[in-house]
Amino acid sequence: MDYRLIRQSSGTIYWLLQPFIHIIYRLLFRKIYLHNRKGIKPNTPVLIAANHPTAFIDPIFFCIFFDPPVYNMTRGDIFRKPFFRKLLESCNMFPVYRRRDGYEGRERNDEVFEYCRKKLLHQSVVNIFVEGEHHLDKRVLPPQKGIARIAFGTYEQHPMDDFQIIPVGCNYYDGGSTRDEAKIIVGEPLMVKNYWESYQKNPGATVNQLCRDIEAALKKICYNVEDPQDHQLADQLLLLCHNQYPSTALPVVEYHATPFWPEKALLDQLNTMPEEEKNTLKAHGNKYFDGLKQHGISDAALIHPEHASWTRTLLLLFLALPALLGFLIGWPIRKIAYGITRSKVKKKEFYTSALMGIVVLLGLLYFGLWMTAGLITGYSWILTLGILMPLLAWISIFWKETWAKWSMARKAASLPQRSSLQEMRNEIIDRLPR
Repeated sequence: MDYRLIRQSSGTIYWLLQPFIHIIYRLLFRKIYLHNRKGIKPNTPVLIAANHPTAFIDPIFFCIFFDPPVYNMTRGDIFRKPFFRKLLESCNMFPVYRRRDGYEGRERNDEVFEYCRKKLLHQSVVNIFVEGEHHLDKRVLPPQKGIARIAFGTYEQHPMDDFQIIPVGCNYYDGGSTRDEAKIIVGEPLMVKNYWESYQKNPGATVNQLCRDIEAALKKICYNVEDPQDHQLADQLLLLCHNQYPSTALPVVEYHATPFWPEKALLDQLNTMPEEEKNTLKAHGNKYFDGLKQHGISDAALIHPEHASWTRTLLLLFLALPALLGFLIGWPIRKIAYGITRSKVKKKEFYTSALMGIVVLLGLLYFGLWMTAGLITGYSWILTLGILMPLLAWISIFWKETWAKWSMARKAASLPQRSSLQEMRNEIIDRLPR
């Protein structure tokens, strides 16, 4: 995020919370990949057309990593209470009113579309989750027509040559749990002016064509499994692919998405695989992963014995004290946040979003109290630990994950069935298209 541009935002909370949210996301995710983020240009009228796996995690990615301020369309029912409306508007969110949420008539959405046009006229970036709903399935749903209506309605009143629709893909392995990997892919722009002549001749057909083009563009930059029956197999193959070439712990944020493309190619090949071949692959995959579960080890532990190397052992010993400090300092926040989220959140799509929101609110309060205590008592060690709190929290999480890999790899190394499990894995790899 370019902090020289962030003050252009009309939402005060949007830019006030920017630094803190950056820290939270580096704790929430194990790895974040951003491909072509500079494709979202400042001072340019842009409609983002994005898929929507999670509730609030996706739009916040755009807010903290794209340079221009981004205004996000959000379901209208959560704007009903005045307090939440002011809060969300301060975070650059605006409502869309859907029939499924109990709204009738188009009057309210006409106001929303006018809001979008004004932002675009001022060369801002407006994000619309074009599928119309959030879902964790690794597939792209057909876009709703609202984005096309906003695009053509705006262009009709203000024919801007640089007005563009940019597809953005949000990709996660899970999406409903913490310490996932995120791959945010910015695609190539669709220029609205290129559709205008056709729109004047046949508006309905052109709206449909634009929606089809957006869908095709999103399918190029999103995990997309055509057959719902293949989702389990897709998850298994993604895990195998990821463990074959594991990512490094640092840096947490990388401005490329090198691991995404072979994974994407693998899923595309799965979509075109003959049914008989696919069923054979499913049988081998289920047999292998059932074997891993039976023996209590992971795929990564099986193929990466170096996770239990002497260097990892020394690293665990070296980081044990700061990891313990991070664990103890962060325990109250972690206990309360996870407790509330697990008891209150029923839908998996909302889990990380709710957890993140609770951590932000509690974290700001906790940090303020901690630093106030340091200033009142005059103890420099309290202030020092307060300043180092985010780093110690990350070390604590990293230590726990490294310990889990270390102990699992030791268990896998001594497993008598190790070679047979490796043979099962190789059978799967050998059956994958090259």
